[in-house]
Amino acid sequence: MDTGKEKLKALWRDKRSWKIRLPLAALCAFSCVFTFLIFGPCEIYAQNVQELSFSFSALLQVLLGAGALVFAALFGLLLLLRGKIFNFVVSFLFAVTLAGYLQGNFWNTDHGALTGDAVNWLNYKVPMLLNGAVWLGVFAAVLLLLYFSRRIWTMGIELVCVVLIGAQMVALVSLTAGSGSGQLWKAGREKEALTRDGIYEVSGKKNVIVFLLDRLDNQYMDAALEKYPELEEGLDGFTYYHDFTGSYANTRPSIAYLLTGVQHDYSVSWKDYFHRAWTEPVYTLLPDIHEAGYRTKVYTDCGYVFGEPQDVSGFVDNVRKISEKKVRRAPLLEKMLDLSFYRYAPESMKPYFQISTSDLNGIAVSEDDSGEDQLFAVDDAVFWGGYRENGLTVEDEGNGSFIFYHLNGAHDPFTIDADAEPAAGSTREEQIVGNFRMIFRYMEELKEKGLYEDATIIITADHGRPPKPTGDLSGISESRVSTLMIKPAGKGAEGPMKISNKQVCQDNLRASIAGYFGLETGEYGRTVESIGEHEQMTRTLWMRTEGKGEKRLYTFEITGDANDFANWKVVGEIKMEYTGI
Repeated sequence: MDTGKEKLKALWRDKRSWKIRLPLAALCAFSCVFTFLIFGPCEIYAQNVQELSFSFSALLQVLLGAGALVFAALFGLLLLLRGKIFNFVVSFLFAVTLAGYLQGNFWNTDHGALTGDAVNWLNYKVPMLLNGAVWLGVFAAVLLLLYFSRRIWTMGIELVCVVLIGAQMVALVSLTAGSGSGQLWKAGREKEALTRDGIYEVSGKKNVIVFLLDRLDNQYMDAALEKYPELEEGLDGFTYYHDFTGSYANTRPSIAYLLTGVQHDYSVSWKDYFHRAWTEPVYTLLPDIHEAGYRTKVYTDCGYVFGEPQDVSGFVDNVRKISEKKVRRAPLLEKMLDLSFYRYAPESMKPYFQISTSDLNGIAVSEDDSGEDQLFAVDDAVFWGGYRENGLTVEDEGNGSFIFYHLNGAHDPFTIDADAEPAAGSTREEQIVGNFRMIFRYMEELKEKGLYEDATIIITADHGRPPKPTGDLSGISESRVSTLMIKPAGKGAEGPMKISNKQVCQDNLRASIAGYFGLETGEYGRTVESIGEHEQMTRTLWMRTEGKGEKRLYTFEITGDANDFANWKVVGEIKMEYTGI
């Protein structure tokens, strides 16, 4: 018994005073907090600034406050500890910091962008085991150094902590005060924004309404129609164009390309691309519609379609000046730390911190007089909840309306069920059906108000199934065909859904939309309606590789039926300089 007490006392016995332990404790605690709670979230913000609605200063205030509290707790705890217990806790904290830094900067496996896609973590069992072994190696090395020489251990930890803090301090200063930092400080402070204004308001005259369901590949659509045959009954009067190709494999730049015709070769940043697309468009579709006297409303994620709202404020009617944004600090801290820990955590722990960029919606709000947030973000449950509460209203301003709704469709995460109710753990097919239930109820109300017959309704997708994450061209070994369904205005759109095998693409849809407003379509090219049912067409689609390795953009030329991959031919290949999704 006495021997046991002596061993416990030996764990606590320490000839070093607290003043001697203080520098080691302070450096170790600060390097850990600065790496994971300060620098990590700040760098992630800087790399994704265009997609985040809150300001960098708001983020910095929250991080500094939380960092100070965590540092005080860690530092205080370390100063209370003594002897071998102090040495072990310091070793553990330092090893976590060092391994996390190396993980975030050198060891991470490419799991794809955090766009909500489910990651099959079982495919990463071997990388997880190897990564875990490397982490254990770091812990073992630190403890072995302590075992052989406490003096060298102390000096080594202090030196490495100083280097980590110094290197990241320099990087943070470069981010926040270096050239190009102006955009960082301006972000989230925009005076104009894409709002929910008029979201459930239709014209008493002409309406062209687009429901864009993200990633709705025709294979997903066909599976839903087969499993839920009632969907086809709701699509009476529609023509399902079963051979419709998109332009790109991602939302950016697919929607911008559809509306402007401006290609993106990934040689410039998204900021520069969007600015060029909307200020120097190949096709001035939205300005032309607006100039013709129609209200033009687009409900989508601004950072994925417009970039800067001021570039489109003259012809997108739901872009307007907003009151100063309020930031919800608790969700801001929680989500940004999730992103930081996802970056720095070992492979085996990443599933616990995985979030979607859509989880960042709602952190910054701009409230109206009733206290409701007026900023728009793609969220099917919020969209449907607002519709059920308000229903459609009718206004007679102008000649009519162009209304563009972006829904999640076939894109992960699946957050609604087949009845359009919020549901964690839903499936792709259920979410697709839920979106169609929303659309069908919307159409029913148009009928009740006597506006359905004169409305043109388009159900489409920005792109089809994404490439497989193989890191090379083998991930693009199957056809990817998007969904397009159109119910034209006027009589003659009755009867069961028709299927057309016309070889059409987004360029034809753009021209058709112009035509639905009575615009001259010659400068837009051929419309969907002008293509012959059996006419042989050649279309172009750009698709990038996903996964490990050098990112490359391939240009496919599709001659004939796009559903047959034998008709796809690679005619161009470039290395991507800017690889963000």
